[in-house]
Amino acid sequence: MKKILFIIVILISGFAVAQSADQKKILNDTGSFLEMFRKKDYEGIINMIHPVVVQKFNKQSLIGGYKAAMEGNEAYKVELKNSDENAIKVSDIFKSNETQYAFATYPITTIVTFMNEKLDEPKQNAVKATLEGKGMKVKFINDNTMEMSKPSMVVALKDKSTGNEWKYLNYDESNMMLLFVVPDDAMKNAKQYYADFLTKQQENAN
Repeated sequence: MKKILFIIVILISGFAVAQSADQKKILNDTGSFLEMFRKKDYEGIINMIHPVVVQKFNKQSLIGGYKAAMEGNEAYKVELKNSDENAIKVSDIFKSNETQYAFATYPITTIVTFMNEKLDEPKQNAVKATLEGKGMKVKFINDNTMEMSKPSMVVALKDKSTGNEWKYLNYDESNMMLLFVVPDDAMKNAKQYYADFLTKQQENAN
């Protein structure tokens, strides 16, 4: 009996270590992901995105999109501010059939510069109203630059389609690619997890 209990304890301990290793990997990856955005390391970003997205949109097209947004286009450019990596939190590891998944939450702040337009107060208020309606906090630094912050989340996925490595998708209910990649039960969990995360953020702010 003691031998059986000992084996069970060893198995449980091993499982806990495996979970912790996965959580640490996701934590480190999320920090690296944010750093890649700051450094404009587009190849690195693409390598961390779920391969289905890369196949769907084509690698060079994705790189072109990131480059246009972060290095400037005719309308705007986006810069990611340094974030507190200690604020990144990783959920437990869940499983849906053959897919393992988890969620990583973090605060994110971006600086958006409008390239060829200066926004007067009415336009600034209109932009604020639109973005704040989507859960963002907006502050205009001057008439063509605003600071935008939002609690964000990525979905981490690991299965045969990812080569059994952790790959990532930004969580956004309007992101249709999630429906093609994330299992239905995982999507429900993601929605609830993110809602709970926002609630906690609001409680902490108060």
